[in-house]
Amino acid sequence: MVNFPIGFISVLLVISFLVLGICAPFPFMESEAQLAVGIAVCALILWTTQPIPIEFTSLVLLLTIPWSGLLSFKQTFQPFANPTVWLVFSGMVLSHALTTSGLDRNLAKLALNFIGGSRLRLLFSLHAIGLIAAIFIPSGVVRVLLLMPFGIAVIERYRGKSNPVFDATILIALVSSTYYGGCGILTGGVPNLVVAGQLEETTGRMLFWGEWFVWMFPVIGLLRTGLVLGVIWILFARHVSTTSWSLEIDPGPIHLDSYQRRVLAILLAGMAMWSTDAIHNIPPVYVGILLIIACVIPAWGPLRFEQIREINFPFFFYLVALFAIGNILQESGFTDLALKTLLSNIEIETYSVYLQHLTLTAIVIPLNFLMDIAAVGAVVTPTMIELGQHHGLDPISVTMSVAMATTLVFLPYQSAPFMVALGFQRFTLGQLISCMMLISVLAALLLCPLNIVYWYWIGLI
Repeated sequence: MVNFPIGFISVLLVISFLVLGICAPFPFMESEAQLAVGIAVCALILWTTQPIPIEFTSLVLLLTIPWSGLLSFKQTFQPFANPTVWLVFSGMVLSHALTTSGLDRNLAKLALNFIGGSRLRLLFSLHAIGLIAAIFIPSGVVRVLLLMPFGIAVIERYRGKSNPVFDATILIALVSSTYYGGCGILTGGVPNLVVAGQLEETTGRMLFWGEWFVWMFPVIGLLRTGLVLGVIWILFARHVSTTSWSLEIDPGPIHLDSYQRRVLAILLAGMAMWSTDAIHNIPPVYVGILLIIACVIPAWGPLRFEQIREINFPFFFYLVALFAIGNILQESGFTDLALKTLLSNIEIETYSVYLQHLTLTAIVIPLNFLMDIAAVGAVVTPTMIELGQHHGLDPISVTMSVAMATTLVFLPYQSAPFMVALGFQRFTLGQLISCMMLISVLAALLLCPLNIVYWYWIGLI
C-alpha cells in the first residue's frame, strides 16, 4: 500500500484521465478511442500506485467497460475462458501443494547443500535456477508461483531472514532471472508464443523452438540473465551486511514424507510433459489441469479439494482485466491509430537493414506501457510483418524484432508474473520497479542493438 500523498495524487490523476476520456476533447481521435485510453490509463495508474487493492480495482474496471459501451458484458468477461487464466490457476494449485506439504523447505535445504557459500555463488546459482526453470515450465506465472515459495524457504535458512533488502535480493533475483532469461526461449513466456502464433497465422510459417533459441537465447536469454545478476548486485546484494549471508547449518538428512513425495512426483511429471510438448502435442493448459486433478485425487492426492478454496481467486479479476484493456484499445481503433502515427513519421526505407530492425523494435516499445505485453504482441505483429515485407524484410526477422520489444517490461503491470510475485508481499513495489526499470532500460540500449549485430554476424539477416 502506498503512502497517503502518493495515493491521493494517483486518485486525482485517475479522475482527471477518466474525465478526459469521457469528454473526448481531441479532434484527431475517435471518442471511443479516447474513452478507451482514459480507462486504460486509469487502471495502469491504480495498478502501479496501489492506493486500493489490485483485485478491487480490476473488478471495478471489468464492470466499467461494459457500462461504457466499449465492449459488451459477455465480451468483457470472455477472457475467463482464456487458456492463460487456467494455466495460472494450475500454477497456484501446484504452489499451494508445494508450501502446504513443506516440500519447498526441503528443496531449499537440498539446493543450499550445493549452492551455499559466498553471496556471489548463491546469486549465480539462483539466477541459474530461474533460467533453467524457464526451459522446463512454459508459463512465467507458473514459474513464479513455484519459485517464490522456494525462495522464501531459502531466506528462512539464513540468519538475515528479517532483513528486507536480503529478502528482495533473493526473491527478485529468482523472479527476474526466470522471466527475463525465459524470454530467450520460445516456451519461456506467453508473449513469445503469441508472437510466434501471429507469424504462423499471418504467413503460414511455423517457428520452431530451436529457431527461437538461435535467434534470441544467446543475447536476450543468457546475456540478459547476466545483466539481471549485475543489476541485483548493484541495487540490493552489495548493501546487505555480511552477517545476513551466514547460513544456518542443518546437517540433518533430508527426509520426504509421503505427501512431499507425491507433490514432487507431480511437479516432475508436469515439467516432463511441458518440456516435451513438441512430441506429444498436449497444450500446456491441459497439462496444468491434469496436474490439478492429480493433486486432488481422493485418498492419494496431496491436497484436499477443499484446500483449493484457499487460493487467491480474486487475482483472476486482474488477469482478465489485462486482456480487457487490450481488447478495448484494439476495438476502439486506438492501437491502429497509434501504429499508423508512429509509422508515418519514420522513413524506414532509407535505413540500413540494422536500423530497420532496431526501428521496428523501437516502434513497439511505447505500446508496452498501455497493455500487457502479450496483448501488444498479438496486436502489432501482423502489421509489422506486413510493413517488413513491403520493405523486403524476412517475416521471421521482423517477428523477432517485435519479440525483442515485448521482452522489455519496465513496470509490474505490464506482465502478470511480476504482479504475482508482488502479491507475496516479501518486497516493496519500489524495489521491484527500480530493478525492472534498470534491467529494461539497459537491455533496450545495449542488448537489443547487440542482438541485431549478432543476427548480422551469424547470417540471420
